[in-house]
Amino acid sequence: MRSAARVAARYLQSDLAPPLGFPGGPCHVIRRILDEVRNPKLREELIEDVEQGMKLDNRDAAKVYDLEAERGVGKFKKMFILPHAQYRMDQRGITVPELRLALNSFQNALGKEKSRQSYLGKKWEYELTRHEPLHWTDPRIRLTVVFLGASKDSVRIITTYWEGHSDPKPVPSGGCQVGQDG
Repeated sequence: MRSAARVAARYLQSDLAPPLGFPGGPCHVIRRILDEVRNPKLREELIEDVEQGMKLDNRDAAKVYDLEAERGVGKFKKMFILPHAQYRMDQRGITVPELRLALNSFQNALGKEKSRQSYLGKKWEYELTRHEPLHWTDPRIRLTVVFLGASKDSVRIITTYWEGHSDPKPVPSGGCQVGQDG
């Protein structure tokens, strides 16, 4: 169970309204579709896909989410969260502060590996400068982030998921309690 303080902290550091990933799950994605998609036919198609447990492809995710620029952490001053990653965050209950935690732990690991002049540190640096996808799983919170270097001080978030967790089940049998007015 999440503490009230953690929930409050999530809202205080919110990004979109409602914030990405909170509370998460298919009903949260449906709420986002209702809020963002104006074309009624497209809106119904996307909602039906989510209700049936189908995944939104990159093109469909881009119809719901815009590229989101967020304050980063450490040397990654900015992070650009691609539409697909935003969809997955909403679906999987992953928030922007949790994304920052994982990126911070990557930077700590990168610093240690670079100070040792290890192969892994050199490999990570190479991948960042060449804008190649890098997979990182935060060892503490078990959040995996797939990202690439966008510039010297920014990253692009491709996707993210909880290590060892499957995606949420389709819409519950009672349906979602979301509507146009709340």
